[in-house]
Amino acid sequence: MIWTSLIAQGKRRLWMSLFVAILIALVYIHFARFYQGRVSGWILAALGVPVLLNLLRGALGLAYRLDRHPFRAFDLGLLSDQVGPGKALEVELALEARRPGALTRLDIELRAIRQRHAARGRETSVLHRDVKQVERELALEPGLRKSYRVSIDLPTNAPYSFRSMEGKLVWIVAVEAEVAGWGALRDEIEVTVAPD
Repeated sequence: MIWTSLIAQGKRRLWMSLFVAILIALVYIHFARFYQGRVSGWILAALGVPVLLNLLRGALGLAYRLDRHPFRAFDLGLLSDQVGPGKALEVELALEARRPGALTRLDIELRAIRQRHAARGRETSVLHRDVKQVERELALEPGLRKSYRVSIDLPTNAPYSFRSMEGKLVWIVAVEAEVAGWGALRDEIEVTVAPD
């Protein structure tokens, strides 16, 4: 089974935001110490206020969002990331609620995207799109665990995946979950469509 987490990317973004704020604060401290005595103290203080506010925003935003997160775990798994045309992809979703709330929508989508490099830039087109509704209006209670198994059939004439200097054709299994009062959680796994 190949797994990815729908909540890990959001947490990584929050941590990176805090790390960038810390880096900016360290650079400011270094320059403030270097210019101390050469530049008026009120100028250094005025420049330090936005740096301090940015650091507080990063730290408090991280603490607030992690504390308010609706899920302890929300994972997307594939039985195999390689499948042949006309076959089925076996997808599993597993979630564990952390706080009360409502999962208003949970969808799985299979997409085939072709990208070509042209004189005007990169051209992208969607060759295939199949969306399956998995859940609607699920009440979340702390400790609630749910798992879903979904089978997605590929068309018998599905084009094979490829990558070249001129472009690529990729198949993607994407999951989107909408949580009331929180927003959307998204993740995707690229799959290879190839002959058996």
